[in-house]
Amino acid sequence: MKRLAAAARLFWWFSIRNLRRHQRRTLAVVLGIALGAAVFTSVRLSINASVDAFGQSMDRIAGKADWTVVQPGGRVPEAWVARLLRHPAVESASPLMKTYVRPVSGPDAPFLLIGLDPLLDRPVREWSTGGAADASSQGAPDRAENPESGDALDLMTTPFTLIMGRRLSNTLDAGAGDSVVLFGPRGKVSFTVINVLEDAGLSRADGGRIAVTDIATLQEFTGGYGAVDQIDIRLRPGAPSDAVASLRALLPDGIQLARPNQAKETGLTMIRAYQLNLSVLSFVSLFVGMFLVYSLVALNAASRRGETAILRAVGASRRMVFALFLLEGAFFGIVGWVLAFPVSSAMVGLLVEGIGRTISTLFVRVSVDRLALDAWEVFLSFGVTLAVSVLAALEPAYEAMQVSPREAMASARSRHSVQRIARRLFAAGGLFVAAVWPLSRMPAVSGIPLPGYVATFTLFAGFSLMSPLFLGIISARLSPLLRRLAGEPAYLAGRYLRDSGVRVAVSVGSLITAVALFTALVIMIHSFRGTVDLWVHQTVSGDLFVTPRLGEINQHRSPFAPEIARALNGIDVPADRVPFRRFYLTYGGVPYQFEAIDFETFFRHGAYIWIDGDPVAARRKLAAGRGVIVSEVFANHTGLALGDTFRDLIDGHLVTVPIVGVIRDYRSQGGVAFFSLERYEAIRIEGGGSPDAPGWSGIRFFFREDETPDARAARVDRLKAAIVAQCGDRVDMIAGADLRQSILRVFDETFSITTVLLLIALAVAALGIATTLTVLVLERSRQLNTIYAVGGSRSQIRRMIIWEASLMVAAGELGGLLCGGILSLLLVFVVNRQSFGWTFIYQVDWGALVLSLPLIYITAMLAALPAVRRVFREPPAMILREG
Repeated sequence: MKRLAAAARLFWWFSIRNLRRHQRRTLAVVLGIALGAAVFTSVRLSINASVDAFGQSMDRIAGKADWTVVQPGGRVPEAWVARLLRHPAVESASPLMKTYVRPVSGPDAPFLLIGLDPLLDRPVREWSTGGAADASSQGAPDRAENPESGDALDLMTTPFTLIMGRRLSNTLDAGAGDSVVLFGPRGKVSFTVINVLEDAGLSRADGGRIAVTDIATLQEFTGGYGAVDQIDIRLRPGAPSDAVASLRALLPDGIQLARPNQAKETGLTMIRAYQLNLSVLSFVSLFVGMFLVYSLVALNAASRRGETAILRAVGASRRMVFALFLLEGAFFGIVGWVLAFPVSSAMVGLLVEGIGRTISTLFVRVSVDRLALDAWEVFLSFGVTLAVSVLAALEPAYEAMQVSPREAMASARSRHSVQRIARRLFAAGGLFVAAVWPLSRMPAVSGIPLPGYVATFTLFAGFSLMSPLFLGIISARLSPLLRRLAGEPAYLAGRYLRDSGVRVAVSVGSLITAVALFTALVIMIHSFRGTVDLWVHQTVSGDLFVTPRLGEINQHRSPFAPEIARALNGIDVPADRVPFRRFYLTYGGVPYQFEAIDFETFFRHGAYIWIDGDPVAARRKLAAGRGVIVSEVFANHTGLALGDTFRDLIDGHLVTVPIVGVIRDYRSQGGVAFFSLERYEAIRIEGGGSPDAPGWSGIRFFFREDETPDARAARVDRLKAAIVAQCGDRVDMIAGADLRQSILRVFDETFSITTVLLLIALAVAALGIATTLTVLVLERSRQLNTIYAVGGSRSQIRRMIIWEASLMVAAGELGGLLCGGILSLLLVFVVNRQSFGWTFIYQVDWGALVLSLPLIYITAMLAALPAVRRVFREPPAMILREG
């Protein structure tokens, strides 16, 4: 204990006092770490809140079910409820339907309407009302607990009644006895609210934006007569071990017995890559802050060699010296992490909304109703911040422990020693960069692009290690030219940086990292957007898209009613029609969309972006129904390729065809497989389907004549009016131009969070340049004032420091461009492919880079101005006298 107290006193005397004497540079480093830790923590908390909200919502809907009976891409006949209840191992079987609806008035956001059997559902899900629906039943038992005379009975006996979740009730300002008019697949329907759910159990699903109705009402509302989305099963206690096998044997082809959390796992699979990528990107700000810690601890180790030698002379061991400087790094990490909390609390409120909206748009619907402080995330944030700071201090601490009293008498290392260290670091950095290629060729680990991330940070480390020699070479080569162009101040700046050693180059390394990330993301985003723009104008082509009301959000479970399909097909308009049928399925656990489309008509107006396969031959096979084309995402995630056999049950009908092409497609909810609609309809009818019910999920209209955008928009408006006259409010419509713009807008919003994180990383890097220059000024104050005393003007000395900053920033930008070019290839062809399954056409946005690099240069130079102003803050005579 005494030794620990003595060590603490020594750390206070030796380190903390020194940091207090240099408060500004200490504060700059602490703020850099705090900003990086705040970004990392707030991003993790925000995305975890969205993931947890989705997971908890799915768990509350699944309830206590042991198994779920589903038909992928379709619905389960309701008659199976009675058959399952007769099975000796089944204790309860509860049918369930779900659909998103939108109120006609009030907030436009849709909410989840669940249809269930109030009697059969009691053993499976927890839900209860907040009390009696009217004054006459005050004091009665909970109505949902007494279905004979309560709300459950009202749901079953009174059509188009519902019970609202409390949050939804507050949002819509509707309570017991009120009416709400809802849009659904069959048009507008008025529902009566009979009560409000207690804020527990099922009521908290989907962030509380939920309502419950009788399953028969929901079947009538959606047109899904005689079928349900799923049947949830609870097995009897002590059910025999072969109960599950006997249940599976009981079910016909196309109907499956699945775990209730399968939908949850499918959703989490889609967002897991986004979660990991955002976490890694948020770590970059902390990684850049690591250079700040290194810079200051290295300065302290170099400038206090005499004090370190005295410590060694009075008995301090090498281990003690190593621990003192390592504790300095830990001090920065701990203090920065503490200061990060108020910043995180402000950032997380802004990020959670944007991240939740992105996940809802791209992957699955989430509704975050509360934020919880996860103890694990707090521990992880603290651990990562502390580890980064300690690692940054590791090398300077090792250098300090090598100091002996005799070595400490030398004021500085020789130029040759500096160059020797720089060459060694350059060689090590070259090995790191060379390792990027074999790492990038390694496969993902359990679906996580771990080799890609390791290659990314190896690349950063390699260029950072090469920066000392890189800066020295640039400075040495440019010094004579700078002397001719800008005089002695520029020449002296170049010579000083040439001999400055590792410490100055560390700040250059931080700027290389930030600029590299900026360059890579600019290239990746430009490539992605350019490819998506091509995709939406070729594949997502059409003048008007028509789908059943809220069909997209409900994953097209309810296709057009037969009369609506006939009406759309019979509208007298000079336009080609391309109907399609879409199913949301999984292939070996991989989520994907199966879309049957009229290829013959589509290819007159649209096209696909081919990656593999002969487009001409593939088109003939597709039109004849003798093949399927799959997206790059589907191929990468399933391992299927050109020539392999695609085999899956689609709404209970087996489709077995070869893969005749691989295309680019950027639907975020998994991959996609395209098949002939005509052939699919033939398979469906052969399987017993009705020929009078085509079951289209939507239809595209293509005008046959080329017109100006205004004339085409006018024709779209006239077509919309004709559809409304025929179909009323039972369909959703969006003009093709508006749909394509909305897709690109979603793309831009998705990368807005990325842009914010990138700007923060650049800000931390600029802070590193400012800190390094300030340290250099403080370290050389006697030298600079000596130059002033022997005739150098203040203007010349300030120009010299500005030139030092210019060379540092220029070297950082040049190295960042080189590093960013390699990183962009990693992001496009390795990380994105392993994370999401897609790549894009590589394009460099030279205009954005040419415009952005001068702006980064100016920003970094502005950050360096405080160091320039500090040169003559104290009188030169006083500094020289003290020296």
